Amino acid sequence: MTSGDIFENLVFPKGGPNKISIVERGAYSVVRVSLGKGARIPPHVANHSAFFLVLKGKAIITSGDKEVELGPNQYIILETNQMRGIQALEDLVILGVRD
Repeated sequence: MTSGDIFENLVFPKGGPNKISIVERGAYSVVRVSLGKGARIPPHVANHSAFFLVLKGKAIITSGDKEVELGPNQYIILETNQMRGIQALEDLVILGVRD
C-alpha cells in the first residue's frame, strides 16, 4: 500500500508546469501538475488519452479546436491524438491520469 498527501511540496512555477509522478503502472500513470497563475502548457498533440481533474484554481483547457474553462472538482477527458493545452487563470493544481 502507498499513501500520501497530493499537495505535499506544492509549487506554482510561472515558466512552465511542475509535474510530479504519483503512480506509474504498465497500463496507466497518474501525475500532479501545478502551474502558477498565467503559466501555460502550449497546445500540442499527444499520442495518449488523458483524464484531468482540477483540484485547485481555474484553467482554460484546449480540447481539439475548443477551449473549456474548468475550476475545482471539474474534469475533462481528452482522446488520443487530440490537441490539448493548459493555461492557468489562477495558481493551478491538476491531477492527470493517462493511458
